Amino acid sequence: MTILTEKPDVIEPDSDESAAVLLTSHQTLLTAPGGPFELKPELRQLCALTSDGILYVSAQHQTDAYVMAFEDQLEHENHHFEVKVCSMSTIKALYRANDDANGKALSATETKRQAQVVQLLGEAHRRNASDVHFVVGHDITRIFFRIHGLLWEAEQHQSQVGMELCSSLYNSMCDVAKDHYQPQVSQDARVKRAYVDQLGLFGARVATRPLVDGPLMVLRLLYDDKTKMTLSDLGFLTQQIDAFSRIRSLPYGVNLITGPTGSGKSKSLQVNLNLLHEECGGTKHILTMEDPPEYPLLANQSPLGAGETWNDGITNSMRLDPDILMYGEIRDLASAQAAFRGGMTGHLVLTTLHTNNAVAALQRLIDMGVDRHLVTDPALMTSVVNQSLLPVLCSHCRVPAREHLGQLNSALVQHLRDLEAIDETYLKGPGCPHCKGLGITGRTVVAETLLTDLEFMRVFNGQGASAARRHWVKEMGGITKTAHTIIKLKQGLVDPRHAEMTVGPLDFDRQILELAHAE
Repeated sequence: MTILTEKPDVIEPDSDESAAVLLTSHQTLLTAPGGPFELKPELRQLCALTSDGILYVSAQHQTDAYVMAFEDQLEHENHHFEVKVCSMSTIKALYRANDDANGKALSATETKRQAQVVQLLGEAHRRNASDVHFVVGHDITRIFFRIHGLLWEAEQHQSQVGMELCSSLYNSMCDVAKDHYQPQVSQDARVKRAYVDQLGLFGARVATRPLVDGPLMVLRLLYDDKTKMTLSDLGFLTQQIDAFSRIRSLPYGVNLITGPTGSGKSKSLQVNLNLLHEECGGTKHILTMEDPPEYPLLANQSPLGAGETWNDGITNSMRLDPDILMYGEIRDLASAQAAFRGGMTGHLVLTTLHTNNAVAALQRLIDMGVDRHLVTDPALMTSVVNQSLLPVLCSHCRVPAREHLGQLNSALVQHLRDLEAIDETYLKGPGCPHCKGLGITGRTVVAETLLTDLEFMRVFNGQGASAARRHWVKEMGGITKTAHTIIKLKQGLVDPRHAEMTVGPLDFDRQILELAHAE
């Protein structure tokens, strides 16, 4: 290593243009994203290595431990370099000039891939896909659409094409990407508003992760779906709709909508918050905290700020004079405790949590570290809804199960016999023009709604979650998700294979609750 100067003013371009000239004379940056010595974002603020061996180092950070460690790495790899001291603004300008230079070189490819992505997402939107998966393998990239909860292969490309599609989408079509696309690390981003509007979407978020043979990129497409704006449209039963009405009438308390990813929790929140707004005539302040907002609401919607934690956001929201608070998700102990603080301070709180059933949500909160006395206070923990979504069969091409029992495994056939449901059950058909060849026309909710009371909480505290679930069904008239599924199965709405894949075995209540279905 050679230090050319220790004076920070030896190299001090006074503009991005001069930095670009400097970079041109020194070729490219090896420490830029994708380079052989790619640095983490925070270290790229302190130094930059050009391809002709000049290492630009911030004057104030010459003895920084990370900078010195990078210099040691270069020496260890026998990479000759000379140090030039400069300001941090010069280093920033060098990286910007490098980005501009690469952008010009890649503009033709980027433009082509960008147009390809827009066309692809347009097709996904036309087919009502909720997600688009880019799976880049060693030789082939496979692209899937998730339509009505099921994955369908849409396209195949050479691996390099898939990599370029992912890179173009992340680098040039996203506005909150933290860095350039890096296939070897997990990244999150959001598609720019211009593209979202062009596609007719409410939003689109991006998540990536490296796999064994290449990267995976998944886009969640967010729609402003005005076709399902009532709880009945979503598929809830009359008893469950009455439970939601009771929840909306409460003056305060914590109310959870739970279920797995993609189970329609945010849509149910949207419908209920819009009903709240209508029922109170706009006289109550409804404030949300979301990451990101997934549906337009009749409320003051607030996205989580950059670098802001859920705990910070929730704590701040309670200072903004709300009556009703909606938090997009309880993710950890801090956000759970903050949500309970909202309930304890006189607010009606609605939020989501990932659990398998309604009663399990209470144990999940306790396991997360929320005080058991808070979780089991029925005046504070006022309700839990758990839901899943099942594909709805096309009524034009569905086929009677009785005529196709050979397609079902023996255990499922026996479950249908025990339920005396074979003659009422249908299977997914071959597809037709009415369902665009899918055999599926949409999705419907199967759910359970738990309104807590003192006796339920006593059973939960004294005998555990399983006893509390039995009490809810036997003594409180609770309808389990399995029972709701069987109702829709006997209506010919859902395929029993989809039902068992999503909700579980049709005899699950008999096993867990020790109840006969006849009851």
